[in-house]
Amino acid sequence: MRIHLFDTSRPPPTDPPSDRMTGGPSPPPDPSGPVLDVREVWARAGSAVRTGLPRILRLTASVARVEPRGHGGCDLELVPSHGVPGGSSPSLRAHISAVSREAIAVALGRPFDPIELAHRDVTLTCALNWLHDGRLRLSVTAIDPDWRASAIQLERARGLDALARADLLDAQRRLPQPVCLERVSILHPPGQGYEDVAATLAALEAAGLIQIDDLPCRFDGSGSAADVVQRLDEAAALHRGREDRGLVLLVRGGGSPARALDAREVAGAIGTLSVPVAVAVGHRTDAPTLADLTAWRSLPTPSEARHLVLSLMETAAEHAEGAWADLLVALGDLEASVYRAGIAGCEAVADEAEACLAAAERRSNTASLTLERGLERALTALVPRRDPGVASPELSSTQPPPSPDGLVRLTDGAGQPITEAAAASGLLTLTFADGQTLVVARVELIDPITLH
Repeated sequence: MRIHLFDTSRPPPTDPPSDRMTGGPSPPPDPSGPVLDVREVWARAGSAVRTGLPRILRLTASVARVEPRGHGGCDLELVPSHGVPGGSSPSLRAHISAVSREAIAVALGRPFDPIELAHRDVTLTCALNWLHDGRLRLSVTAIDPDWRASAIQLERARGLDALARADLLDAQRRLPQPVCLERVSILHPPGQGYEDVAATLAALEAAGLIQIDDLPCRFDGSGSAADVVQRLDEAAALHRGREDRGLVLLVRGGGSPARALDAREVAGAIGTLSVPVAVAVGHRTDAPTLADLTAWRSLPTPSEARHLVLSLMETAAEHAEGAWADLLVALGDLEASVYRAGIAGCEAVADEAEACLAAAERRSNTASLTLERGLERALTALVPRRDPGVASPELSSTQPPPSPDGLVRLTDGAGQPITEAAAASGLLTLTFADGQTLVVARVELIDPITLH
């Protein structure tokens, strides 16, 4: 821009410029140079701008943003169409009125929507106006039809492709939500939107509910991308081993650019973190930054970051309450099952005891019956068969008298009665109720358990 230089060696002209506002007393003369009031300085600045710039010009630029205005008009934010993307560069604003919009549509031969110009390199025909509040206004009257994608957008597309090929574009979104939030690390430029969340987080930390890491860093300017990457590495070290219980916030309010968030190295650093990262930048453009596209969450304002922290803590509290309720139910079920198992065990022991008693009773009955039948068979086998008309040779005059009570008497060879099994030995004599005798050998005892 050419700036008009005033010759201070000559006295100021007596006639003010045509756009000088008149009225009020004139300043006194000063031999060392002109003395001008605010109105005159303003008027001469406007005259210098009009002198240095043509009233109509063709301007090449990249459209960074399109903002709709009332009555069908819109404003364009223009940045240089060359240079390093994301670097510090000036910007201009141009206005397209509804009338100019219709004229552009007629020239193009089709309906025209200014949104088509977003992130495009364009050539605009503009009229310049110097406003009374010191702003330079560009009014767009025509647009060359050969606009194309801007170099900045091409570089952005290359960055997205590199992140996708490295599997970093969606790595953050595959991370689970923190179940129990314990630590939050905040990256923010000093004094730019951090106050919106600082008070809430400080109250939570003072209550012992969460731990806060304050990591200030620049989001714009030379070296800001490296500064953000360094802070992200520090946050990763702070959360190591507890990644599922942490959160990293990139917070900044509106009012200044955040070009570091559109740097490929920052987006790559976010994608490599195993702790969730949320980007909350206020007043940002419609086009999200690479950090927004890579992060676990992208939020429109710092206040939303505060709500995110509170929501995660509320979810963790609900999860803990649910786990406690499930634990109580499980303990109740365990107690009931143990009670039922105890009763069932006792019943099983009782049933087993009854079964053992019944089996023992059956064995006893079987043994008794078997003993009786064995004794009967033994007696039957020992009784000699004789002719009824012939007297038994065993009967003698010394035969003991019959038993008066009708029982069988058992005596040994000496004629002594046998009262217990241990005293029985040798040949034994059985004396029946009718006086008959029978000599038998000792019968061994039978074990009842082996009979069945």
